[in-house]
Amino acid sequence: MVVTHHQDGDFTVFSLVGRFDAFGVREFKNVVSQVTVTKKRFIIEMAGVNFIDSSGLGTLVGILRTVEKEGGQVRIAGLIPEVLVIFELTRLHRIFDIYETAAAAMAAG
Repeated sequence: MVVTHHQDGDFTVFSLVGRFDAFGVREFKNVVSQVTVTKKRFIIEMAGVNFIDSSGLGTLVGILRTVEKEGGQVRIAGLIPEVLVIFELTRLHRIFDIYETAAAAMAAG
């Protein structure tokens, strides 16, 4: 998996491309650990993610818990239908704020 990030206003936007599985989780955690110390508002842009497994889901939940404890926010953007179904089956769509695009996530306030 390829993980990039950039700052856009108050938000740090992480863009993920590839499979978000046990192998991709390591790369994502490495990038996030470099940023989470100072930033509190995150958008995880997943339009390029074509597969997610329990490792990826668990990592997202862990980041959400950590960031919310610090008073921050995590928003998910750009889920393709196949990945959105996984969020719905696991009911994670109820705990994450999910938006069609990163721009929509930022516009939500």
